[in-house]
Amino acid sequence: MLKLVYEGSVKRLLERADAPERLYFQFTDDFSVFDWGKMPDTIAKKGLSLALIGAYFFETLSAPGFFEKLKASPHLNYLDQDFLNELFQSKEYISLCDRGLAHHYFGLSDGEKTFALSDLLQAKIPQNIYLEVAKASVFAPSSKNYGANRIYFYPEKIESPLKKRLIPLEVVFRFGMPQGSSLKGRLEKNQDYLRELGLKTMPCEGDLFEFPVIEFFTKLEPEDRHLSYQEAVLLARLNQKQFEELLVTTRALALALRHIFAEHDIALFDGKFEFLLDQDKDTILLADSIGPDELRLIYRGHHLSKELVRQYYQDSKWAAAVKEAKRLSKIDPGTDFKERCINELHEVPEPIKADKKSLIDLLYPVLASTLTGKNLLDSKEPVSLAELAERFDHAFKRTVTR
Repeated sequence: MLKLVYEGSVKRLLERADAPERLYFQFTDDFSVFDWGKMPDTIAKKGLSLALIGAYFFETLSAPGFFEKLKASPHLNYLDQDFLNELFQSKEYISLCDRGLAHHYFGLSDGEKTFALSDLLQAKIPQNIYLEVAKASVFAPSSKNYGANRIYFYPEKIESPLKKRLIPLEVVFRFGMPQGSSLKGRLEKNQDYLRELGLKTMPCEGDLFEFPVIEFFTKLEPEDRHLSYQEAVLLARLNQKQFEELLVTTRALALALRHIFAEHDIALFDGKFEFLLDQDKDTILLADSIGPDELRLIYRGHHLSKELVRQYYQDSKWAAAVKEAKRLSKIDPGTDFKERCINELHEVPEPIKADKKSLIDLLYPVLASTLTGKNLLDSKEPVSLAELAERFDHAFKRTVTR
């Protein structure tokens, strides 16, 4: 029997007494935007879709030979060839070609039995389905306010009986700078940052880069804080070998996802990964899961992730209040922005209107069906991405890209 050990805004973590080194991820139909936590609605079959999509990527990327075949992908030809050659010739990439991606995933589970994704594609899916993964130590920081400054203190000792520990970073990759990208503001504030990222000229909105740019952000703080490469190394306590493996793995994964989605005419602009350090094997492992909520995916001018929901809310009074509440909470960090938004600005999110909700409910199961071939809709006939985009055309504004 599974026991709940942690519940976030969109995911539950459970464990089993007879499997002390494993965790079970249960993705829910809840969603969160603007760091609010649970919103008043749910999205149909979102949790099931994310579980199957996560399993699809873990199993596809860990297959020996996948990264060798990736080198011949026509979808990567536009990238800088010197960058690709250096990456493909690195010892870390050669290891990926030989062994496949290392990760923390064991399989899909009903809480008792473990399945490969292929076991469920032609069968009835259990009512409760989980991602079964390796348990890892998490060393969260404490914090203290010094005037208007909130300072985070990470543990000095990170010893644990568990063999794996979470690397407390969100590792972000970017193939370009679409409209609304936070990268634009950082480049405008700091011209030197362009050089640090290896970019030659200031990009415009919609531009693609010659190689995937990598940025680092904190994972275990209430809001994602941008980090320099030096800060990321020190905070995560990685040595040179481990950091170089992290970089190569991130770049290789980014290229792999770019290829996979391009095969379905989906444009991948950016995304984020989380990793563990296997301290016994001194190896970087892909952790958490890969899914649309960690990626910026655009198909025929429409977002295929919760970015679509963000756009729905972005012009609302509530979204404006959230932005103001966050600004005020940076000045006075003693009051949480959500509490300030509710009690001082008197704004809370409203449910999604029914006509938009019916379309958003198709988003996750249609994407899962596109990748895995499993129809998750209650109707017998699946809905294609092209059909979904046609319906979106009448209900949502398109995303401008070049």
